[in-house]
Amino acid sequence: MTSLSSGALEQAILSSFKSDSALITLLGGVRLYDEPKRNAQFPYLTLTTSYSRDWSTGTETGEEHRIIITIWTAADDRSRQQDILARLRALLDAFEPDMTDHALINLLIERIELRPDRKNHLLQGIMQLRAVTERISN
Repeated sequence: MTSLSSGALEQAILSSFKSDSALITLLGGVRLYDEPKRNAQFPYLTLTTSYSRDWSTGTETGEEHRIIITIWTAADDRSRQQDILARLRALLDAFEPDMTDHALINLLIERIELRPDRKNHLLQGIMQLRAVTERISN
């Protein structure tokens, strides 16, 4: 049975992030969540797949994925927010996942956006990725 490529890709990205000491230092610890704890300390990041869809060709079975990485920092911590985003970019540029049933064909950072959350006095950094994976035939 093959695994879902979106889940395998998310796990590979998170594993890459968790093993990077520079990123963990910028975050002040391993603060990587699917869903943050209610009183999670800032800064932290979340990673979710917003959607996956068929991207098969006539000969290969593939999927296209949109992955959203969100970084939350205090509103006055713009410099750290930018440092975290820069580190994520460097990690993703060098990213070579080891996925059992799938191969990463393409990974592209589509957009990076900084948004103030004035109500909660936070700064939200959003990095949107587009990835294409293909199933590996066994």
